[in-house]
Amino acid sequence: MKTFSNLVLLATLTAGSLAQIVPAPGTSSAGQAAQAFAAVQAQSMMITNQAQLQGLIATQSAMLTSAQARSIFLGMAALLQVRTATNQGAMFAATIYAVQPWRTLQRQLEVQSAILGMRIRGVESASAMQGAVQLALLDPVKFAQRRAMLYAAAAHASGQTSSAQSAPAQATAQPSSPDAASLPTEPPPMMIRPTFGNALVVEKPTFSVPSGSVSAGTKISIRSETHYATLYYTTNGWTPTTQSARYTGPITINSNTHLEVIAVGPNYLRSSVEHADYQVPNSPAPVLESTVMVSEDGTLRAGTPVRVAFAGKEIDSESAAVGDEITVVLDESVKLGESVIAPKGAPVNAALTFADPSHGSAPGDLVFEIHSVEVAGKHVPLFGGETIEGAKGVLGSKNAKIKPGMTAIAFVAADALVK
Repeated sequence: MKTFSNLVLLATLTAGSLAQIVPAPGTSSAGQAAQAFAAVQAQSMMITNQAQLQGLIATQSAMLTSAQARSIFLGMAALLQVRTATNQGAMFAATIYAVQPWRTLQRQLEVQSAILGMRIRGVESASAMQGAVQLALLDPVKFAQRRAMLYAAAAHASGQTSSAQSAPAQATAQPSSPDAASLPTEPPPMMIRPTFGNALVVEKPTFSVPSGSVSAGTKISIRSETHYATLYYTTNGWTPTTQSARYTGPITINSNTHLEVIAVGPNYLRSSVEHADYQVPNSPAPVLESTVMVSEDGTLRAGTPVRVAFAGKEIDSESAAVGDEITVVLDESVKLGESVIAPKGAPVNAALTFADPSHGSAPGDLVFEIHSVEVAGKHVPLFGGETIEGAKGVLGSKNAKIKPGMTAIAFVAADALVK
């Protein structure tokens, strides 16, 4: 039995490496998609885990150089997932995938491909990952035009540089900013992770130190009993998602901190949200930046962080609806030299993209996106957003609420001349 299991694992790992087909230069979008799909389809017969198949699809998608090829390939791959789940007799997976339209599956794969693409480039910024997912939900042409800009902006914001040349398709779409860093385009092989234990349950994260008073410098370790689960956390009051900061080691507490964590299993199922509150006696309140400075040439650079705040009335998932305009304002002024060209409190264009009330044990959810702001009479595009989930209770879960005064970080999406 052990020998047989080893053979299955070896075949799966081999499938992961063989599926990574790099398209030959000059190959048409349809040709790239056909080659990629043929490679994945050939290996799918040896795969018994839907998460492994998703991994192969996401990895192969990242190898394609054309947005049109990626869209065609992901559409075919979504249908392959439905057939594979049904043919393998995976009743639970078949039920999930068969009841969803293939287009929904394609969107899910596009999101996974976008996340993988950012991680391949070493970008783990929560806001940058959020932006990548938002762009993945656009149509392929818009995604192609803005993806390279997002990579460059995220790299600029995180201080990353690389001497590698960008792919031709990305090079034409990058902004003209001289500070925009090029990023490597060759992704490393993706490890195919086996699933152990109960594949349908992800154990909740646990903290090494419980909530309460701690001394400055205390290190908090987090873990989940689910094998190969990935942990994501926030400290800003918003609910973590797979676009939040990834836990890679103990978190040092130096001031009062509200910590929220989720665990995500290899099959993309998520644990409950766990939180802890730590108080550090006599710790000074964090000092927030109050000004965004524009460069001397009058250009507000792509990737510049901009803090925003909620104003007006409280937003409740019980009554909110997707598309609602929400009252969001700048939480810091924008200055060019000594001149304020956008005051604190200036309106920011933002909207709700998801609003769901609580249902029994399922808590309510709210998701918003930040779109743009006017600076010196000029339209400045922004990207960013957050998620908030209601609390779970013994007698039923609660609705999500965004209270006035809550802040979030957005990023300038493209160089803007505001002089």
